[in-house]
Amino acid sequence: MSYCNRRIVLEEYGEPSRAANLKSESIPLPGNGEILVKTSFAPVNPADINILEGRYGSLPPLPATIGTEGSGQVIATGPDVTDIRKGDQVLYLSRTDCWQDYVSCTAKQVIRLPGELPEEAACMLKINPATAWLLLHQDDGQIPGGWIVQNASNSGVGHAVIAIARKLGIRTVNFVRREELIKPLLEAGGNVVVMDNDEGKNSAMEQIGNAPVELALNAVGGESSLRIMSMLSEGATHITYGAMGKRPLKVPNSMLIFKNLKLRGFWLTKWLRTTEQGEIENVYRTLCQLMLSGSMQQPVDSVYPPENVSSAIKRATENRRSGKVLLDFRTNASE
Repeated sequence: MSYCNRRIVLEEYGEPSRAANLKSESIPLPGNGEILVKTSFAPVNPADINILEGRYGSLPPLPATIGTEGSGQVIATGPDVTDIRKGDQVLYLSRTDCWQDYVSCTAKQVIRLPGELPEEAACMLKINPATAWLLLHQDDGQIPGGWIVQNASNSGVGHAVIAIARKLGIRTVNFVRREELIKPLLEAGGNVVVMDNDEGKNSAMEQIGNAPVELALNAVGGESSLRIMSMLSEGATHITYGAMGKRPLKVPNSMLIFKNLKLRGFWLTKWLRTTEQGEIENVYRTLCQLMLSGSMQQPVDSVYPPENVSSAIKRATENRRSGKVLLDFRTNASE
């Protein structure tokens, strides 16, 4: 017995919506040590766009089935697999080929999720919520005691930062690029939400007064990254985890000399590769509970079948979105 597997393949780097191609193949039942997962949803992330362009930090040998994130249900297990069962909902953890109907993998490459977690939420658990959680927890496990400031606050990570910070009692200053985003982020729990310009920064500084700002989270680069850096208190930390603006970070000498700031980068893939399984599972278990309790939500903008992957990618690259773009693999896959 085998299954007909639709998969989205990258054969040559290029313009993202044209570089992704839908292919079909047969995939067999799992052997010893393997499980077979039927994908439910898979989001289109900035990392996926960068991979299609050939501009990501880690690129697969071509041709390659792509997709950095997704979740699904176990439909079959190898004869010697005991820790994962048929019917379990799982998150793809160490797979970068999630844009396909079926993923053949090992039990160690997934994490079991609560069955009551909605499928749309489950597929977005790996990257944005985990990144937000880890950005807010320093290497020693401590969380900031003062304010934090972030740009790209309407992104998936930005929403998760606001939700987690609120749960932890951390106050947030949030920069956005469109005025219509201010009210929704205030309603979502952001303490201060302003435009990402000098006027917005001045307004934020007036609102927080002399309170310390201990952490800045940068996903944009360029002038935006310097704007949030300039708000930091002496000895504070600035973490870059994205480059949406595609502009380098040029740091004035005064920021290092007189403020003694700590500049760091963060890449979730490295954390997943270097962290013990037990700690990884604890983080995702906590994030699942935040989602189930309603404390944290990841907005969805639109949903596309894999046959319309080109349209999904185009939508994911547009600025005026209200959430994540998802690929829906639940239908049209035949045995």
